[in-house]
Amino acid sequence: MVEAVTVTNPIFSISINNYKVKNSMPSFFFQTFGCQMNVADSDDLQRMLEARGFSNCNGIENADLIVVNTCSVRENAEQKAKARIYEFSRLKKKSAALWVVGCMAQRLGAALKDEIPGVDLVIGAKEIDSMGMILDQYFPRQNALHTTLLKKSEISDFLAVMRGCNNYCAYCIVPYVRGSEKSIPVKMIEEAIKRRVSEGIKEINLLGQNVNSYNDEGVDFADLLRKISSIDGLERIRFTTSHPKDCSEKLIKTIAEIPKICKHLHLPFQAGSDRILKLMNRRYSSSQYRSLIEMTRKHIPDADITTDIIVGFPSETDDEFRETLNLVKEVRFTTAFMFAYSVREGTRAAEMADDVPGEIKLARLKELIEQQTAITRAIYDDFVGRELQMLVSGRQEKREKLWMGMDQGCKRLLLSCENAEAGMIFKVRAVKSSGMTLICERI
Repeated sequence: MVEAVTVTNPIFSISINNYKVKNSMPSFFFQTFGCQMNVADSDDLQRMLEARGFSNCNGIENADLIVVNTCSVRENAEQKAKARIYEFSRLKKKSAALWVVGCMAQRLGAALKDEIPGVDLVIGAKEIDSMGMILDQYFPRQNALHTTLLKKSEISDFLAVMRGCNNYCAYCIVPYVRGSEKSIPVKMIEEAIKRRVSEGIKEINLLGQNVNSYNDEGVDFADLLRKISSIDGLERIRFTTSHPKDCSEKLIKTIAEIPKICKHLHLPFQAGSDRILKLMNRRYSSSQYRSLIEMTRKHIPDADITTDIIVGFPSETDDEFRETLNLVKEVRFTTAFMFAYSVREGTRAAEMADDVPGEIKLARLKELIEQQTAITRAIYDDFVGRELQMLVSGRQEKREKLWMGMDQGCKRLLLSCENAEAGMIFKVRAVKSSGMTLICERI
């Protein structure tokens, strides 16, 4: 159960009155853990707070509201979040409020307040869509006197198009903490994108636990991509994550046909063994995954394909791990997120014997990382001398302070160039590779 969020005495009812007398603005501080969905949720919550008269501050010492957005995908993620919450509860000023939101908040509920007495409110991930109503109970809107200011470096933004998940992969806690799938209406998505484009955003990253399952009264994800691609001022569209079992040829063709859609697909395959995939409840085979990659390469030859991989899942043998390595070698992913399996309480896999020794998991992970790193370096090296289209995101903070950006896939670019600004799109030529970044010159 998640702590009820209905309140009768708003935390800041006295403080806000004091701020009005002082003609000052209350401030917030955010710490976000976990996935891009959490980043998007934090961004949305910050916008709501700014609409209610709050300003962002860089440190917790002066913050009136501290918000920790938590992740529950792995135990280590929860431990990191708890450590930071403990720290904030000690360091915050007495009048400040400490809120914990997100997936860990959903899983642990009000028990968090008992474990960490400094926590004032716990709001689970399933309540995120109701955050506007929750905030209205605490902080009345300030008649739009304070609007969100877009930083010059912010040219790309995240936007959730659906929430929750119906897949129940054996190792994953997400369906339990975020609930079942729910698609956000097309009109709301279009309005949100137009608003952000008017603020200077050039690139939108559409988010969902499985965007391929999007459906709003018959409008599927491919249809959604076509609709938003017509929005004036929007230069690029990205999205994540795609479940392989739901990735259709219609979607692949849509990506190929529309220039604004980046040629990048994140397709987690998790394991190369059919037996392990079945234990994971992934609902596709390794041969079906290979066929999907073949179809993608047919329609989008230069697509950047990235993935997630778990090694050491319960009962995985060395031969089955070799099947994973073989698939990685065949597909040649641009990059991959690679993990050693760890037990997640509350998942189906937690009921299985965690029988792969830790040292074997780490050895397999090390071998996998070495193989994928070599592939990534080779892919980047192959692009030296080629022309690319670069969307400039901002300046490096260190070294030569080159301009940073990405191509139309997911490759990272650096550019030495005068008269550039974040948000510009340049045609560039890759002249050197560091193995993980392409150094470019403007054409």
